[in-house]
Amino acid sequence: MKSNVPDGVIRVVIPDDDPSVFADSAAMARLSRLPNVEVNTFTERPGSSSELTERISGAHTVILVRTTTRITNTILESVAPNLRHVAIWGTAADHVALESARRLGIVVTNTPNAATVAVAEHALALLMSLARKIPQLDLRVREGEWPGGQLTQLAGKTLGIVGTGAVGVRLARIASGIGMRILASSLSDTAFAPANADQSNWTEVSFSELLANSDAISIHARLTQQTRSMFGAVEFSRMKPTALFVNTARGQLVNYQALAEALANETIAGAALDVFNNEPLDRNSALARLPNVILTPHIASNTSEALTVSLNMVVDNVVDYLQEIVRHRVT
Repeated sequence: MKSNVPDGVIRVVIPDDDPSVFADSAAMARLSRLPNVEVNTFTERPGSSSELTERISGAHTVILVRTTTRITNTILESVAPNLRHVAIWGTAADHVALESARRLGIVVTNTPNAATVAVAEHALALLMSLARKIPQLDLRVREGEWPGGQLTQLAGKTLGIVGTGAVGVRLARIASGIGMRILASSLSDTAFAPANADQSNWTEVSFSELLANSDAISIHARLTQQTRSMFGAVEFSRMKPTALFVNTARGQLVNYQALAEALANETIAGAALDVFNNEPLDRNSALARLPNVILTPHIASNTSEALTVSLNMVVDNVVDYLQEIVRHRVT
């Protein structure tokens, strides 16, 4: 498709700002003020790969907001050589065909560590809400009930953290601060050695040990061929029947059918999820009908503080690239 952008004007496209984070932001205003730059924003996600291709045709830079927007080899081939830069909002890059991008000379950047604190706090908030049954109790009180029953105290319990990048380490620190013991599985050869913290309650263990010995598990792993569906029926069966499960990382790390069955059968006690295989979550999903699940709409990173940092980092990456400077390149 031939671009309608005038010669000398650089086209920047945001094909998937849904739910919108860029619109009306200071970062968007700064991007729009750049000389000789035209910004096109779509506030509904593309319904197909052909629609995505049409949206980004003729673009010099694409800013990807949602991991559900997949930039495949076929798409890259069709929009090259105009496309020179894919700027990801966030850290995950598995939705971009990186090898094809490298072959075609397309630079891919992301925004590392911009939302570390926000996501770790959300994971802890979900865990606390599960342990104290906050959503269920709130609903029952609003309906005129005054329920009793027992809740779970997290102090003294063991939290298993799967994936020890920046978010996993941050969660370990704050969970340790409320008295939880930490078991960690790094899923790599990198040792779990957070700096500047009391590590007396933190232990590196194998994945199987973590499953068997944790009172709660929170996932913070990257999505790779090895980690895809790493939590399935077998893994849930190895967990304690009282265990709580939290995922704020990637939906594809979990077989959600197996999770729904484990929750329905009380193989585990509860789950809290911010990410899903398909987003938005289908209202008829089995997960949406279970009483021992807490669901949030992939919003863990959306604090005002984290948004300000991350949105501006995306724009910084675009501005830098236009000045032939590359920061935060995805390798």
